[in-house]
Amino acid sequence: MPFALSVVPESSGDLSLAFQPPGGESTRCELLFTRRSDKREHRVACSRDGDQLVARLALVPLLLEREARWDVRVCELCRRGASSETLLRGDRLVRNQDRHFLVWSTASHGLSCYLTESAQSLALYIAPSKRHAGVVEAENARERYAHHLAEAPLDDKLVFFESFLGKAYAGNPRYLYEALLRLRPDLRCVWSYDGNDVIPGNPQVVTRRSPDYYRLLAQARYRVNNVIFSVHGKKPETCYLQTWHGTPLKRIAFDIDNPQVDARDNFYKESRDWSLLLSENGYSTTIFRRAFRYDGEVLEAGYPLTDPLVQPCSDRADRLKTLGLPPQARVILYAPTWRDHKPVGDWQYGLDLHLDLAAVARRLPIDHFLLIKAHHLVAERIDRSSLPSNVRDVSHLGDITELCRVADCLVTDYSSVFFDFAVTGRPILFYCYDLALYEKALRGFYLDMQSDLPGPVVQDSEQLLDLLADLPAVSQRYANRYAHFRERFCALNDGRAAERVVERVFGAIK
Repeated sequence: MPFALSVVPESSGDLSLAFQPPGGESTRCELLFTRRSDKREHRVACSRDGDQLVARLALVPLLLEREARWDVRVCELCRRGASSETLLRGDRLVRNQDRHFLVWSTASHGLSCYLTESAQSLALYIAPSKRHAGVVEAENARERYAHHLAEAPLDDKLVFFESFLGKAYAGNPRYLYEALLRLRPDLRCVWSYDGNDVIPGNPQVVTRRSPDYYRLLAQARYRVNNVIFSVHGKKPETCYLQTWHGTPLKRIAFDIDNPQVDARDNFYKESRDWSLLLSENGYSTTIFRRAFRYDGEVLEAGYPLTDPLVQPCSDRADRLKTLGLPPQARVILYAPTWRDHKPVGDWQYGLDLHLDLAAVARRLPIDHFLLIKAHHLVAERIDRSSLPSNVRDVSHLGDITELCRVADCLVTDYSSVFFDFAVTGRPILFYCYDLALYEKALRGFYLDMQSDLPGPVVQDSEQLLDLLADLPAVSQRYANRYAHFRERFCALNDGRAAERVVERVFGAIK
């Protein structure tokens, strides 16, 4: 396999790449640059310089692009007319350097060379200057994570929190953190958070994938997450509490049959680091163990995020005011999940409400308001300027628990939020317009959608509106099933889940 010997930007604007000849029967060689996004190819002829082959890549045409990554291969043209392509390895070129070992910039763009993780082959990254600098800093910092794990001292008092990929101050990590402020003020907390909410207690806040993120994550005696960190691995002494983010209705991880929606390998690697997995109930414990192939310790203690939902909302009028709603408003919270088959980016998905908002606005009683909370993985946003006055988009709010506290009714589809909302005893409606598709082609379910859920399942908006028009009747009709559901899934959500977890994970309450 050919190895790169040097990569040098020249004053002429070319990038000079020298590498050892492949050693086969080739009559000549080319370097083949392949753009990952669309497999576009760019070929550069090679010339011999002593015992090396040299190719000079003109950079100016590439710098016209917005952002791209290019893989580098050596293409051998043989005497018999055949050709072969081999990745250009770079692991003899780089020793103890940043991942982006060569960085070159113009007034508008940056270019860098790095080695791929999978094959240690040479790749180029090109992007506008600001974007390029941010990505290079983040990837170089991630590369240094292994060094931090090996060399940086463990901080016994440090707790590292992250929720929903650093996008929210929310979920089980939030309510564990707030309990920790009361019960273990001797510990120092850090939050990985990229949002604008003010986090109480004045913790150190770091940006996900920043140099401080990787350094502090490596040093923390405790780490708490409800999804996944941006890098795997921890010190042996580190306690990693995985709280997860819901009791599963839809299939997860290794229980998913459709490889189109399969991120299970990444979660499998992450789960090897878990010291303790939090579960809301015995049903979840069984699924988690199988779906994550996890045989470590599981803590069945209920979910801390439900603690506020058990208590009466004494400041409801104030909370409604912050949402721009009158104090006596009746709130219907619509919180659908994301759709695996509609990706628009990395961990980002399209918005598909399938709800006639104009019809909803007409049919709602005068004091009722519909609040729409898109899933945190949904990248597209609602055009707020076109919404009726009694329909509000609250997708920008990070913590759905805050919305559940004031909601008089929850409308969802396959989101796990209804397991948590059920502790309130308020009506839950299931609007499943793509039920057959979701069940057979996307995820599939652990429960029977028609007989196990604590509320009615409908597949068109007119049926949904009919139910919303008479919620007391819905509550009465589903009272027995609702009570059985709460007994089965919510028994541990008694308002003290956070205290139990703090005492188990962080030691005696002081």
